Amino acid sequence: MMNFFDVICAAYGWQGLALMAVIVALWAVQIYFYAVRYRRLPKYTNNALPELLTDEPPVSVVIVTQEDIDFVEQRLPKYLTQDYHTYEVVLVYVGNNEDFSILLTQMRLKYPHLKITNIKQNTRFPISNKQALNFGIRAAAFDHILLSTSDTIVPSERWIRLMAKGFTRGNVVLGYCGVELRSGFAGRLMRTQRMAESMTWLSAAIAGKPYRGVRNTLGITRDLYLSVKGFNHLNMNMGEDDLFLQSLADEATFSIIISPRATVRQKVWGGASWWLGARKYFGHTYRFYPLAARNAIEWEGGSRVLFFLAAVAALVVLPVELKIATAVIVVLRYLMVYLTVNAVRKRLGERRIMSTYFLYDLFGVWVDVTLAASRRIYKDETVWR
Repeated sequence: MMNFFDVICAAYGWQGLALMAVIVALWAVQIYFYAVRYRRLPKYTNNALPELLTDEPPVSVVIVTQEDIDFVEQRLPKYLTQDYHTYEVVLVYVGNNEDFSILLTQMRLKYPHLKITNIKQNTRFPISNKQALNFGIRAAAFDHILLSTSDTIVPSERWIRLMAKGFTRGNVVLGYCGVELRSGFAGRLMRTQRMAESMTWLSAAIAGKPYRGVRNTLGITRDLYLSVKGFNHLNMNMGEDDLFLQSLADEATFSIIISPRATVRQKVWGGASWWLGARKYFGHTYRFYPLAARNAIEWEGGSRVLFFLAAVAALVVLPVELKIATAVIVVLRYLMVYLTVNAVRKRLGERRIMSTYFLYDLFGVWVDVTLAASRRIYKDETVWR
C-alpha cells in the first residue's frame, strides 16, 4: 500500500493529491445537503405526525394593512372567498384616512365574515406591526389563527383548508411563500432566491429543528401565543415570524404544509434593486438565529464556494487525468443538484427557474456576503424602535 501511495505521489505530487482530497471532501458536504437534507422536502408528508385534532378547526385570519386600496380591491377578496366551513378575516387597519375606513366598511357589508379593527396612527408614537398583530389576535373569535400580510397573493380558494389541516397535527403551521409570478429575468431570479432560501429553513423544520417561518402564511394557536406572552424582540421592527418562532421551539409542535395549492406569493414592488434592499433590511434578524441554523447555512454556502474555487484550480494546474476526475465530480454534483432542486420546485409549485438556479448556485453566496457587509457598514435606524 505504501509503495502504491509513493507511486501516486511521484506521478501527481502531494499538492495535487491534497487538492483532490479537498475537492472530494467539499463534494461530500454538498452531497449531504442536496442528497439528504434538501431531499426531505419532496419526500415529506404531514400525515406522519401524531394527530392532535380529528377535524379542521374554525380559523381566524389576521392581516395588518395601512392605506392600501390595491390590497382591498384585488387581494383581500381572495381571502374572503375561501372554500372553508368556518372562518373569519380580521383586518387591522393602522391609519387615519376616513375614505379608506369607508371603503373597509363597504367591504364589511359585502362580506359578513370580515372583521375590521381600526388603530389610529400617531406620528409621535407609531404603531409597530407587532402591536397591530397583537390587536388582531386578541380580536380574533377563533383560537386557531393564520397570519398573513397585505402584500400576499392567495392564488387558491383552498389555502385556508390546507393550512387548517396543519392544525390537526401541530399548534404551529408553516407554509411556503414564493415571489409573485411575473415575466422577465429579474423576476425569475427573485423566485429562485426565495425558493433556495426556503429550502434551508423548511428542511430544518422537517428535521425537527425549526428556526424560521414567513408571516405571509403562518399558523399558530392562541394558547401557544399567549403562553410566551406574544411577540419578542420588541425593540425591532421585524422578527414577528422568524425570531418569534424561535421562542416557541421548545413548546410547539410544528406542522409543515407544502403543496402547490397551498403556496402563496408575495407581491413585487420593484426590480432587482428593490429586492436587494428588502433582503438587506430583513437580513438584520440573521444574527439572532440559533448557532446550529447559522452554521448549516454557512457550511452549505461556504463549501459551495470553496468547491467551485478548488475545482477551477484543479482544472488549471493538475495533470489531465486529475482534470478529468475533477470534471466528473463537478458533473455528479450538478446532477444531484438538478434532481433535488427540480423535485423541490415541483413540490412548491415553482416553474421555469432551473436555469436561474444554476446562476444562483454560482453567485448567490457572493450576493449574501455583500449584503451582510453592507448591513455592518451602513446602519439602518429604521430597523430599531
